[in-house]
Amino acid sequence: MVIKKKNHTDSIQQKKKQSLISTLIFIGIIVLLNIIAQFRFLRFDLTQDKRYTLGHATKELLNDLDDQVYIRIYLEGELPAGFRRLKESTKELLDEMRAVSGKRIDYEFIDPMKDISAKDEEGIYNQLINEGLEPVNLEVVTKDNKTQKIIFPGAVVYYKGRSLPIKLLKQQIGVAPDQVLHNSIIGLEYDFVNTIKKLSESKRKKIAFIEGHGELNEKETWDIQKSLEEYYDVSRINLPIYKVGILDSLDLLIIAKPRSTFSELDKYKIDQFVVRGGKVLWLLEQLQAEIDSLTETGSATSIAYDLNLNDMLFKYGIRINYNLVQDLQCHYIPVLIDMGTPQQDFRPWLYYPLVFPILNHPIVNNLNAIWFRFASSMDTVGNPRIKKTPLLLSSETSRLAYNPVQISILDAHREPNPELFDKSFQMLSVLVEGSFPSIYKNRLSAETLKTGEYGEFREQGKPTKMIFISDGDVIANQVSKIREQYFPLGYDRFTNQTFGNKTFVLNAIDYLIDDSDILQLRSKQFKLRLLNSTKVEKEKVKWQIINLVLPVIFILLFGYIFTFIRKKRFSFISKTQNTYEEKERY
Repeated sequence: MVIKKKNHTDSIQQKKKQSLISTLIFIGIIVLLNIIAQFRFLRFDLTQDKRYTLGHATKELLNDLDDQVYIRIYLEGELPAGFRRLKESTKELLDEMRAVSGKRIDYEFIDPMKDISAKDEEGIYNQLINEGLEPVNLEVVTKDNKTQKIIFPGAVVYYKGRSLPIKLLKQQIGVAPDQVLHNSIIGLEYDFVNTIKKLSESKRKKIAFIEGHGELNEKETWDIQKSLEEYYDVSRINLPIYKVGILDSLDLLIIAKPRSTFSELDKYKIDQFVVRGGKVLWLLEQLQAEIDSLTETGSATSIAYDLNLNDMLFKYGIRINYNLVQDLQCHYIPVLIDMGTPQQDFRPWLYYPLVFPILNHPIVNNLNAIWFRFASSMDTVGNPRIKKTPLLLSSETSRLAYNPVQISILDAHREPNPELFDKSFQMLSVLVEGSFPSIYKNRLSAETLKTGEYGEFREQGKPTKMIFISDGDVIANQVSKIREQYFPLGYDRFTNQTFGNKTFVLNAIDYLIDDSDILQLRSKQFKLRLLNSTKVEKEKVKWQIINLVLPVIFILLFGYIFTFIRKKRFSFISKTQNTYEEKERY
């Protein structure tokens, strides 16, 4: 009898021992997995739009880093809800990048105004602006009052002794604040990766502005040239004075608003650059029309430029028409009005189209409005093997004024007739990609080529790409002639508005000159899931009760069920044990 009881006790001890061993094995597996996780990064993105999955180009770049990247982000302190969301999204992205890079990414969030006295604020503001950051004046609204606060929603990336700024908030005219923040969050990966790439490149690519045909001068392109010099080697080449081959070492040409005739030899130099795979950003105008002449005389008539480029453009699949695009979706110009005494007012100017990008291409995706001035329409023609991608279109309320166009400052005082604006979506910029044969094929004799003036002639082109814009002023910054002051590209000093011209031009150059897939990151799209504010306010109490009371009820219910089951179980074990012991006695 006693032996049986001992066997039963041994059985219980054996089960306890097995349970302890199982527990130790489970703990050991958890510890082992944590050790493995220290050396191998694995994370699952369960979101529908894969918003937490880094792009292939991002992973490649991060894996190639051979030094630490330090990032200082100026999003800290008391911030509105939207900026807190931008901060959290930035942190999540940098955590992902840090994990993929093998902890080569270090970052820090900073409140530049923390513990700063009022007299030192201006110095901090100037320091941040000199680093390339842009201030944003916030109006923080509470139930009691409104307060103004200046923040710098940006970051500075440091790598191998060099640094570059990043603007984290992408402002867009006419776009709701929630959507602006959402678009800014979408662009975070591209902004950080593109900046790190530019800092990590050991060999800088070469860009040149062409001169010698009345192109925009250094003052008019001061801001874009200054910005490009942060990433590239930038020069200016007076094309007519150099021999063929001067362009061979370049990666990109910028031809910005020429106003005089190109000789055949100059065209040949550009032609051979393109045939050899060179990239070109063309900013061309067919008609001469300037606001300065209107200010002086009150009216003007458009005059066609004789650039001698039409045959070359046709070979590239492009035709720029002899007209001016008028658009009801336009910017303003300052005019004088007589209110007893002359006063300045701002009136819509139909020749200043504001182009809001509507096409989903990495160059223009989620850009602010782009400011055009006296632009012409464009058509794609010719070789069907050349890929042509429209980038920018006028609005659906646009029309065409054909050369010669009578332009008067009085047009700003007249109310336009909407019914006349029936030429919707005129093309103002286009990307062309392919292999472009020389336009001088079968046009140069053997004797001419033997002179040596034309170098080594090539007639069949390598694959390349070019972008055409039908307005040279897209790349021109404003200049104050009185104070010799230069303004940022896209900024209008009269209305104090900033447009997306600079970002557009930089994106276009990045796309042309960069062979990586980094710019494709700008095509990412995350669905903006906004709460219904009316419904939230109406059902606020209900959801507060659900969120606060239901979890408590659930825990109490779980505790009751768990206790009930435990009582039943141990009551059954106790009863079985007593029955067994009674049987053992007999």
